[in-house]
Amino acid sequence: MEHYLLNKTILIVDDTPENIDVLNGLLSDFKRKIATSGERALKIALSNTPPDLILLDIMMPGMDGYEVCQKLRQDKRAQEVPVIFLTAKTEKKDIIKGFEAGGQDFVTKPFDARELMERVKTQLKLRYQQELLKNMNAVLEQKVKERTAELDIANAQLLSLDEAKNQFLMLISHEIRTPLNGIVGSAYFLSDTIDDPELQEFLGMLRESVDRLDKFSRTALEITQMQTIGREMDKKLLDINSIITKVIESKKNSADEKNINTIVELTEELHINGLENYFQRSIEELIGNAIKFSHEGTDIKIKTFGEDGNIIISVCDTGEVIPLEKIQEITKPFGLAKQHYDKHIGLGLAYVSKCLDIHDASLEIKSNQKETVITLIFDS
Repeated sequence: MEHYLLNKTILIVDDTPENIDVLNGLLSDFKRKIATSGERALKIALSNTPPDLILLDIMMPGMDGYEVCQKLRQDKRAQEVPVIFLTAKTEKKDIIKGFEAGGQDFVTKPFDARELMERVKTQLKLRYQQELLKNMNAVLEQKVKERTAELDIANAQLLSLDEAKNQFLMLISHEIRTPLNGIVGSAYFLSDTIDDPELQEFLGMLRESVDRLDKFSRTALEITQMQTIGREMDKKLLDINSIITKVIESKKNSADEKNINTIVELTEELHINGLENYFQRSIEELIGNAIKFSHEGTDIKIKTFGEDGNIIISVCDTGEVIPLEKIQEITKPFGLAKQHYDKHIGLGLAYVSKCLDIHDASLEIKSNQKETVITLIFDS
């Protein structure tokens, strides 16, 4: 017999002394308790040390076995203790009644010793396995609670760090812009008042540097604003073709300097519900990058159209190829875009990506030797 069964306790319930003597002898390998009435059986079974199994006679004076079993199943202390009925009744209705009362098995009188032992061991094994599963579940539930608590703390810390980061970026952006405005104004004032060619060269470098720093600070500030309050801002209906046309006109000189031809195909009456400043700035970034990284004398193509219930904006240029492994990185702030979309590592496509997030839109990038196409997809 399995060693873990030897310390199990069996409650024998029968009002016939001869039956008790026989069962007591057969089950001598187990701990045993005896009850000669239903009332006594309940008292033992509902004590602080309930048995591991109950052999329960059905036909007893006063409270019969069915009633005893029903009362056991109504009390949490003994709900899961297996019950094997001992009975001379073999009719189907009596067996069904026993199962309905909460019994697990039947042994008919007169019983076979080996059959009884196997049924007892089977129920004890099932009970043992149930206890193991219950304990394992309790351990797992505790582990889940502990892990959940750890994750809650970690998430709270991440949210706190993210908030601190956003606050820091906003603070830094504001603090940079205050003195920067003075530097920008001074640089352009000096450029207008100094004629010395050598000094003009240095002033040109200064203007270029402060212009880049000014753009960087504005971009960082707006990305932070989109991350924190972008979805709370009031959107309005935007005429996307009108905005794109205005941006193309503002970039005309840059395109002309590289002899770039701008091909525009705009489908009429396309509108989105959005934030105009952020949307326009995103279009400026895309068209500006297309011009910047196109080869001289090539074309850039700008299209808008409706497709499958979406509004599509695509910007295509012929220039440097974005390596496939870097496409997923170039929309991250300070990501791997330095080889194509910002020689100095920047925030351009990160800005566009964040703008699309708050408009529930998406971005696709395809690049090969023939062309690079960036596509914005908005719900119509």
